[in-house]
Amino acid sequence: MSPAVLAQATSTVAVVVTFHPDAERLLEGLHAILPQVDAVVVVDNGSSAPILDAISELGRVTVLKLEANHGIGFAQNRGIDWARSRQADFVLLLDQDSVAADDMVARLRRAHDELAAGGVRIGPVGPAQVDGFNASLARFTCFRRARYSQVTVPPEKASMACDVLIASGSLIPITVLDAVGAMNEDLFIDKVDTEWCLRVGRAGYEIHGVPAARLYHRLGESALTVSWWRGKRLPVHKPFRYYYMVRNSILLQRMPRMRWGWRTADLSQMVQIILFHGLLAPASRQNRPMILRGLRDGISAVSGPISKA
Repeated sequence: MSPAVLAQATSTVAVVVTFHPDAERLLEGLHAILPQVDAVVVVDNGSSAPILDAISELGRVTVLKLEANHGIGFAQNRGIDWARSRQADFVLLLDQDSVAADDMVARLRRAHDELAAGGVRIGPVGPAQVDGFNASLARFTCFRRARYSQVTVPPEKASMACDVLIASGSLIPITVLDAVGAMNEDLFIDKVDTEWCLRVGRAGYEIHGVPAARLYHRLGESALTVSWWRGKRLPVHKPFRYYYMVRNSILLQRMPRMRWGWRTADLSQMVQIILFHGLLAPASRQNRPMILRGLRDGISAVSGPISKA
């Protein structure tokens, strides 16, 4: 049976979260995903982009406009609620700058169905993220040797069990969302997908990456090659994002029942962010105040959006 036939067996709703989106990129993503799903709901986080009125005229696209920016988890949950109210079987989460390959959903559905038929208690499945900066492919994140490891899928495997998925591109059965619970809205942005995936694992579900499914998705504002770090390429974000990365890492470390493999890996990553982006990177002077605020607020258990003070 072809991937396309399998994908039509049950209904799938794409949930796209936007905040001041780039009109051209958003339209490209919507046109790519519309033929692959039964409906699309765009949840806008308080922006007033004129493109939102234009996309309301596209068939099978609904726009939910929030009055303010409530964060990624809040917006995803509103979209999931909308999909659930339409009796959707699957939700596909997408960011505003994500563009799916034309067979991405079919490949994800085929992988899900085959794993389920093989007796796997399958949770979300996700595509290989094709980063616009380095065109990295077919690697998925596992916690190994006290760090986040990007593991390449063996060529003989159609999918690979991993520990976390990036939210954008994740295909999630509604039954898993019902069992595991909603996205954590207190985190606002960053680590929302990590925290949810850790709950998925605790609930006894497997998470799988599907290398043949592709999502074109830019990680960060730009990329930086660090020659003295074995040529490592790092995504570069706006300074406020480092606040959330550091703060939310600490908030998750404070939570009970978190995997020790994740704790050690994330602690190592947080130290790298503090040392490199706070001290060594070209924009370290701009990043440092945000990182220090993230440390302070994480220790003080502050959640939600960053305060203006």
